[in-house]
Amino acid sequence: MMFRMVRSDDIDTLFEVRAATRENALSREQLAALGITAQGMAEALDSGAVKGWVCLAAERIVGFCLADIGAGEILVLAVLPQHEGRGAGKGLLQRTIAAVCKDRVWLAANPDPAGRAHGFYRACGFLPNGERDEHGDEILVYRAQLSA
Repeated sequence: MMFRMVRSDDIDTLFEVRAATRENALSREQLAALGITAQGMAEALDSGAVKGWVCLAAERIVGFCLADIGAGEILVLAVLPQHEGRGAGKGLLQRTIAAVCKDRVWLAANPDPAGRAHGFYRACGFLPNGERDEHGDEILVYRAQLSA
């Protein structure tokens, strides 16, 4: 596996990967209904408001992670099911956290302990802060910032 920063020409593939994830898969249409479009993503990447990384296997994008740099929020982490458990998600998350360069790095995730995200984010150093977002997802803060 190789990692590199996300580029605007990756956007169509990012939508494909997002739609093919095992849990919380969202189609291009579902993302558009949430205000997430290819044009908006291109503008955010080009302006530097959003940064992230892709993971490649055999020169094919198999996962990605994006962050809102200003907010310090990890927006999405998606890995194709056949590449889960191989270090892609952890590698993407670590690189994206480093790119954020904020005092507080956080994300919103499903609070259900049966979900893969629940244990994964905790194992990567994120802990709940007791807050929930408007969708009922719990807010997790990267533990390196919790003591600051």
